[in-house]
Amino acid sequence: MLKLDEKKFLLILIFLHLAIALPLAFQLNIWVDEASTLHSTQNGFFQTFDNLFHDEKQAPVYFLVMSLWRQINRSIFFARLFSIICSLLAIFVFSRLAHKLWERKKAFFISTLFALHPYLFWASLEIRLYSLIILLTCCLFYFFHDGYLQDNHLSKKAQVYFVLISILGLYTNYYLGFLLVGGFVALLVLGRWKEAKSYFLQMLAVNLAILPLFLIIRLQYVERVVIFQNEKSLLEGMRVLWNHFLIFALPSEIFPTKDFSVFSFIRLWLVRFIILVVGLIIIKNRGKDLDKNIVAFAIIYAICAAFFLFVYFQLGASYIEVRHASIYFVAVFLFVSAVLVKILPEKLWVLAAILYLVFFSYAIFNLYPNL
Repeated sequence: MLKLDEKKFLLILIFLHLAIALPLAFQLNIWVDEASTLHSTQNGFFQTFDNLFHDEKQAPVYFLVMSLWRQINRSIFFARLFSIICSLLAIFVFSRLAHKLWERKKAFFISTLFALHPYLFWASLEIRLYSLIILLTCCLFYFFHDGYLQDNHLSKKAQVYFVLISILGLYTNYYLGFLLVGGFVALLVLGRWKEAKSYFLQMLAVNLAILPLFLIIRLQYVERVVIFQNEKSLLEGMRVLWNHFLIFALPSEIFPTKDFSVFSFIRLWLVRFIILVVGLIIIKNRGKDLDKNIVAFAIIYAICAAFFLFVYFQLGASYIEVRHASIYFVAVFLFVSAVLVKILPEKLWVLAAILYLVFFSYAIFNLYPNL
């Protein structure tokens, strides 16, 4: 169980997230994708199931749940409330994970950054599946840690939960399969052969459970791949992935325009400088004493990014936009956070907190400038 002070801190984080998200959820207009969700789920469960294959062409779980959720209340605010609840649950799970990964002060610091991250606010305010995806990935990382990464007392129960959430996740969004592959590769790189073997066998069970999805995925893929696509290049694909990393590591604009802002300029060179410092530290130490969590999170993100690059060349840039990258938002955030607390002296945390506060405030204002 959480200690009393941890519970209080978690309640503060939830209150802060709600204080920003609820007024925006009440005031914001919908955009075309949200209108699509409302249209697809307006006539009940069975009609929604039929619409999934004709209109949305996506995995079914979110839309089926939303069709039931909207039977309680059909307002736009109530539809957004489901996403907000998913984000609050994600904050809870992430906070529990953070306390497993880091000592108390570091866990509080990183959990605060997660709860107030502009991308999480954006997901909270979308009548789409992105907040649910973030919740599912938080759960996957939580049970991945307990079931496969711990040095002692690996939890069989955590492995069962990981398998169940993996199945639920794939029925929610196909891209979550990228993260599952990344988990297997991470175990191999870390030399955790026994855990990797168990993981592989359990993923076979996951594959059996999602067999009905394969035919649907194939039909949807064939339909989309024949659509005209703009010319693609490796450089452009890498640029998109780099932009995702920057947004998750230190957001300026979640949806950047062609105009390069001062905040984006500062953020770009600051992240480049930190990458250089981290690289020099790794070279100096010859890779010794490298935190296994940093390695695991980095590999999972890298595998997801590689799959995204594959999707880019198959289907085009519109299928790897930043909203689709919600499947590896938590992976990037955990990786950056693990590096941050590893190299940043505690006396500089206040400066880092101020920096994040400025960039987070700017990013949220940039998302909703009319408010």
